Amino acid sequence: MEDDKSIRIGKKIRETMNSHKMTVKELAQNTGIELQTLYSILNGHHQASVEKLAAISKELHLSIDALLDLEVNTFPIYSPTHEAASSYAKFEDIWFGVTGGERISVSRNLSVVNQSMELRKEFLEKIYKLNPKQVKEALSSFEKRKEILKKKEKRRLEIVVESELIDYITRREPFNRLSQNLVEQSIENVIQKLENDALNFEVIIIPRENFLVNYEIINREVILFDLGSVFFRQTHDSIVNHFLAEVEMLKFKLAKISDRNEVIQFFKDQINVARTKK
Repeated sequence: MEDDKSIRIGKKIRETMNSHKMTVKELAQNTGIELQTLYSILNGHHQASVEKLAAISKELHLSIDALLDLEVNTFPIYSPTHEAASSYAKFEDIWFGVTGGERISVSRNLSVVNQSMELRKEFLEKIYKLNPKQVKEALSSFEKRKEILKKKEKRRLEIVVESELIDYITRREPFNRLSQNLVEQSIENVIQKLENDALNFEVIIIPRENFLVNYEIINREVILFDLGSVFFRQTHDSIVNHFLAEVEMLKFKLAKISDRNEVIQFFKDQINVARTKK
């Protein structure tokens, strides 16, 4: 017997597909979901994983919270690049609460909070191509955000993609637009944190094929990013537990490098590779 929730999700996907005049075959091709599996989801026979729902939502421009009827727990944020740091500062202050807490970050590259003001300025100018007024606004907000995190973030775990790190440290396109010394300084600061703050800072490196979606978990709240220009906070227990289980899998079973000393050596090796290219 089909689950009522799965039937509702399948119906909502079909309705949205019809509005976009998209066939099942087209959705399967665009999301990478097997055709038979997609038919099962549409018919309510299959309980789709969050990753599959995220892929479907992104393709149909439908928020995953609306798809799961979880709007009550969702707080969308719409931020142009130059306003992103301001949004983060505002909402992280809320997410961490009065006493602060732990952040788990799963993303392609190291968090921007590891960047210096000088490096962040180069990102904004040379990669995001913001105008001077936008850069000034973004840097001011970025500084405020770092102050909030300094006060409230007690512990950080970053799970990042090996190939993205290599591209960043060795300054492959588009990172070749950044100053090598600033990039190296950012990585040396990460190394220093790993060496001196073993209890409160950790980096796990995963293969590209094991990276599914960009998200963070703060005090049992999930913030998802890979849905176009919208990211949102989700407090629903089933969503939180799903991603916590995924973190455990990434950390203990799928990681390419998880030992702290090996992570440090990886960073040092990549810096040496970058220097040989001068």
